[in-house]
Parts: sequence; C-alpha cells; structure tokens
Amino acid sequence: MEIAILGAGTYGSYIVNSIQKKYPEANITVFDIGDNRIKNETEIGLLSRLKKSMYKGLTDGRYFGWGGASHKWGGQLLTYTDNDFTNPDGFMRDVISLDKKYKDQCLAKFNIENKFPENHVSEELFTKTGVWLSMLHRNFFYWFKINKRANVKVMSNCRIVKLEKDSDKHIKDIVYLKDGKEKRASFDYYFLTTGAFESARILLSSDIIDGGKVHFSDHLSQRMFKIKGSTKIGNEDFVFRMRGTSLITKRMIGEIGDVSYYVHPVFNMKFPFFSMVKDVLFYHKFSIKNIPNYIKTTIKDIPNVFGFVWSVIFLRKMYVMNGEWYLYIDIENPTKDSYIELSEEKDKYGIDGLNVCYNVDEEAVKIYEAAKASAIKLLDSSNVNYEVDADKIDVQTCEDIYHPYGMLHFDSVDDYYTKWDNMLVVNTGCLTRSGGINPTASLFPVIDNFIFNKFYM
Repeated sequence: MEIAILGAGTYGSYIVNSIQKKYPEANITVFDIGDNRIKNETEIGLLSRLKKSMYKGLTDGRYFGWGGASHKWGGQLLTYTDNDFTNPDGFMRDVISLDKKYKDQCLAKFNIENKFPENHVSEELFTKTGVWLSMLHRNFFYWFKINKRANVKVMSNCRIVKLEKDSDKHIKDIVYLKDGKEKRASFDYYFLTTGAFESARILLSSDIIDGGKVHFSDHLSQRMFKIKGSTKIGNEDFVFRMRGTSLITKRMIGEIGDVSYYVHPVFNMKFPFFSMVKDVLFYHKFSIKNIPNYIKTTIKDIPNVFGFVWSVIFLRKMYVMNGEWYLYIDIENPTKDSYIELSEEKDKYGIDGLNVCYNVDEEAVKIYEAAKASAIKLLDSSNVNYEVDADKIDVQTCEDIYHPYGMLHFDSVDDYYTKWDNMLVVNTGCLTRSGGINPTASLFPVIDNFIFNKFYM
C-alpha cells in the first residue's frame, strides 16, 4: 500500500510515527507546502481576507513547514475526560472514551506523563493540569525524526491544489504544484493534515464539501482579573512548575449551557526580561545585532532577573514579578454564523484564497458575564486579593487563539473513520466542541485507535 500524508505539521508527523510503529515497512510520501524553515501565512504565500471580522487566527496563528505550528508553540498536551462536557454528542463521547483509554501511551511518545487529578474547586469549575512541551522537543517533525526514516519520502515545497475523486467516498489522486508546474499523484490511502483552514480550502476546491462554505468557531480570550499576592486560589496553586524543560500548567474549566470556558493564569506581563525570553523561545526573534539590547534589558532589572533565574533553576517554578499576575477567561464563541469560503482573489500560487467571516454577538457577552460571575464567586470565597480588570465585556476586542473547531460533523468516531473509503481528515476542525483546552492532543488517541485497530494494509 502506498500512503500519502498531506502536511508535515503536528498531525502529519504524529501519523507517520504511528503508521511505522504498526507497519515498519510502509511506504509513505509526505507532501508539505514548506520546508525546514517555518513560515507564517504571509511568508508562505497563502491568502485570507477578513469580511467584517476581527479574527486573526489565520494570519497570526498558523505556520507552515516541517513541524508546522508545533515548531512555534509546542502547546499543552491536554485531553478530555468526563468532566469536560455535560452533554457531548456521539462523536465527542467517543473522543472522550478514546482519550481516557489511550492518553498515557500517547504522552509516553514524548517521554512525559500526566497523572494530575482534576479537582472540583466549586460547583461550576474544575481544574485541569497540562504539560507544555519544552522548546527542546516541541517540533514533532524532528522529535519523530521524520526526515531520517526509511520508507518515508518528504516532498517539500509542494502546494496541494485539490483532490480528485472517482466517487463521493473515494479519492483518486491529488493535484499539486511543484516548481510552478502542476502534477498529479495517486495513492492507496490519504491523510489530509494540512491544518484546519487549508484542509477546508482543499475540500471546498475539490467539491468534497457541499454548500460553498465551511462553518467554524473558535475561542475568545480576554484579560479579566489582576491578582496581587499568592498564586493559590483555595487549595490549588496555579503557578507554573517545571518538569525537566517542560512546564506544568493549570487552569479551571466550566460550562454554561453547551458553551465551555476556562480561567487561566498569565504571569510577568510587565517584566521586560521575561518578554525578551518569550520572544526568543516562542517567536525565534534572537538576533546577534540585538545582543546589546538583551544585555541592557537584563542589567536594567537585575533583582527581578536574579529572582527569575533562581526560581526557574532552583525552585523549579515560574517567577512572579512583584507578586502580581492576571487571570484570563477564554470562552468558546457561541455565535453560529462564522464561516470561510473560497475567494475570487488568488494567492501567490494562483490558487483561490479564503474569505473569513468570524461573527461575535451579544450571546458571547452573556456567556462572558456568567463566566466572570462564577470566577468572582470563587475568588471571593477563597479570599483572593484581586481587581476586576475588565469591568465591561467588549467581545469585539477579544483576542482569538486559533483553536478552530466545528468545521466537519460526524455521528460517531466510526462515522469519522469511514466518511471516505481511502482518506482520513485530521485537524481540530473535526471536533464538534473544543471545550476548555487546546484540543490538538485530544485527537492523538483517535488517530492511534484508527491506525492500530481499523487501518489495514
């Protein structure tokens, strides 16, 4: 069997590793629009236009090249449990079941484990602890050594134009651009892992999705409280801890109706040295010519720099400058009419771009107000010293954090596996809900269950 994986990012790299664990001799061809240099949407040459929208998930959140977004963010490896959703649909119930069953073995692939319990801190909120992958192994492509594997061919700088099918359920071949020339290739099985929005574009361009639009949702994020003093709320300590070079982080998750929200800490927002470290680690903004600025920033605030280094190296936890930190509240955007569609405007490859319409309305305000009230109730009962940082909720200025979901709909995991005879689409857009987590890792158990129990060569 000849297998094609379209996209060498987080999911594509994970799938290569899982397939070769079961079938070491499998012949796999990996196609990617980029190469070993990670580029954002503008740098790679893709195009998205906002239609009366403030959504920046495409322009600011997605990355291309070997490892994709995992190279930039790493992210928290969080999975679902029975606490996450009161009324999950059939597909999400199956995802939860597989997450519970396979979580440990999925995390073991990264030499980490998560045995932290989920504790209810109030009637409305429970804690979830996650492991944020370190900069040393957050790029999945290199962590799984995809470019060094036998029987794996990596086709870089290849733009997937569309899929061609010979029936509604069967993919015949792919059409792609290489060196400006259109080419075709045929495989026995396809994994479409080009990211939520690019995968949607491919499906729309291939007439595999009807209606001309793909609806979706995402989280909204807003700074809500300024905390002064202890990082504890009740019996729970929310300061980040170190495990090796990874971070152990904690959040509180709740649900209002069928809309999830989460309350999470952010530290050192007014600490220039910490901002500089983040720029280097997450945004790769290190520059030799900026070394004098790095030195100046470090010397300017020696006491806090020393406190930071001591805390991280010896205490193995996050330093909190001046004992001051913030709580953000992120919610699933409940508005139902956000969508993407093909644009008449072309990108640099001569392929249709995307129009993005991301709507936020008063329903989101109501969810935010309820979530805020729930958090205040907990903070008051825990005698936390806080100030409300956002007296009035303005959802039009909320940040978005690129956890797209709700693009495709399946009755169950089995329906998902068999939607197409010889293709599996893998991205967070396949999830009905995102809940209160970065949902990327929640699909790892779903992938492994398919490859090890359903996929036969």
